[in-house]
Amino acid sequence: LLTMSIRAVWVVRPPSKEASKGRTLFSRRFPTVERRAKLLAPALYCPLPRDNEFCEAVGLTCIPATREFVYERDSSALTFQRPVFELLGGKLWPVVCIELNGLLFLSIPLVESHRDQRPNLIEVPSIPTAVALLEKMAEVVGTDTKELTETSQKMVELYQYLCLSAPLGTPMETTPNSLRHLAQRRLVPTPMLKLKQPAWVLDTVRSVSRLTISIREEIRAVQYDKLPDVVDVWETYGTIVCKAELEGCPDVSLIISSPPGSPPLDYLLVHPSVQMADTQHISSSLPDLTSRKIRFTPPAETISLCHYKVTPIPYLPIRGFYQMKGDKSLTLLVQLKLNDSVKNGFEYCEVHIPFFNRGPVEKIEDVSVSPASLAPALTLSQDKKKLVWNIGQKFQAKTPEVALQVTVSFSSDPSQGADYQDDPFCVQQNAYINILFKVTDFTLSGCGIDTRSVCLYPSTKCKLTLVKELSASEYRIWNSHGDVKTGIASVI
Repeated sequence: LLTMSIRAVWVVRPPSKEASKGRTLFSRRFPTVERRAKLLAPALYCPLPRDNEFCEAVGLTCIPATREFVYERDSSALTFQRPVFELLGGKLWPVVCIELNGLLFLSIPLVESHRDQRPNLIEVPSIPTAVALLEKMAEVVGTDTKELTETSQKMVELYQYLCLSAPLGTPMETTPNSLRHLAQRRLVPTPMLKLKQPAWVLDTVRSVSRLTISIREEIRAVQYDKLPDVVDVWETYGTIVCKAELEGCPDVSLIISSPPGSPPLDYLLVHPSVQMADTQHISSSLPDLTSRKIRFTPPAETISLCHYKVTPIPYLPIRGFYQMKGDKSLTLLVQLKLNDSVKNGFEYCEVHIPFFNRGPVEKIEDVSVSPASLAPALTLSQDKKKLVWNIGQKFQAKTPEVALQVTVSFSSDPSQGADYQDDPFCVQQNAYINILFKVTDFTLSGCGIDTRSVCLYPSTKCKLTLVKELSASEYRIWNSHGDVKTGIASVI
């Protein structure tokens, strides 16, 4: 890790039509790495030039030819290995230079060699480290670089970024988002600790380490009530989100498990921080092989540890039925039944009933809700084009079923609601409803985390929090008396 260090970095504005000379906007030198460069490779060592001398040398070598011929830059006898250059007649090497958003980002990596000749680029591990650091520096600076000066706020942010990402010249954590989280943590007051924290330690020392894992499943479903001609379709997919507040950078391993006989978790996509994962396809004919093991090094920010898809799910969480009859005055019937395997406890559960290619709603009457204990919580949207039925947090009945009957009349004035975007297919009896719900502490696939399998290396204690939820991303039920939109599989 120490050999992947940087002696210095610069941000240079190249010459242009408005300015014939380049301009150094930012520079940062690392004296400890500079001393190591002199001791590790004395035969190849060249002292760092001043900023104005370096900027002039960059303009002669790293910028494409514009007017006059310069041998150090334009000669066909030279061998170029971009983005690595040599400056000052070949004395200063290697100089990594990348051009992004109209600026030149440059660095001089540390070279550890006891030979009198230059090593091959592949033998210098600090060069790819320098390229990665420069790309992240460009991300911090941003794309709007025309008005940047040495005193701009972006240069202050870049200095703060380097203080956290490479405090002593060795890049440790270079992701800007992660460092923003770390910087916010350091601003939070902490109790007095017995041990003083070193300045080069990025994160604050924690009295209690925490690991929060959220399993968020979503379901997409379309119900047609057109059997056997049209079959209902649905799919379930999930995301495991991880938030680690751990001291140091330990490796975390865990097992994603499913109950015996439940559908396997397939099509697993993992975060780049994952070092090892069981991503192979599991056949649904092998119900015992439903667990997945993952080992990863969590960054500071919240990450989507993995995405998965569950096939097949044998049942729908909410089976629905929708009927709409009439023309100017519509009679609506909505019936919903919760599957016995689904937890009867919602964070929210709403039915949205849109009305396309009609005037705004003028009158709502004959509202009937069952069971009778359920309040008729009906609201009309501001544009008067949609009814919202709020079922609440529970199906309040011995049998988990609810129903709504209502009569809706519309205005005949076509000028009202003209800004509403209508679906050209939904005319006359062609209509549907959408169900929005979220079930807490439940997953449709039965996916969970085996808490006994969670291990940290180096071994340390942490407080584990596991959250599960199931929500509907798109849950649609078509009118039984109208036409429907569906896909037909191609036959070859």
